[in-house]
Amino acid sequence: MSLFLMGILLWSLVIASVILFVYGLWKSSWKALMWSGTAILLPTILIFMGDDGIWFRFSIVVPIAIFAAAYYMKHKTTHQPL
Repeated sequence: MSLFLMGILLWSLVIASVILFVYGLWKSSWKALMWSGTAILLPTILIFMGDDGIWFRFSIVVPIAIFAAAYYMKHKTTHQPL
């Protein structure tokens, strides 16, 4: 039963991350993108640590890219040229 609940938790984090990612891109919200990266971080860390395959190691790129997009959006909205 605990494995089932852990699966529900991890999949709900993935779904929440996708929803927040789409919302963040749609509304240009860096905060939504930051929360999207935070939500997907736990599942990707578990995948990253779980296997030795190179493709599983690349899973950590997803939250890093989301955090980079959030940083870019924040930098773009706070430092607009005149």
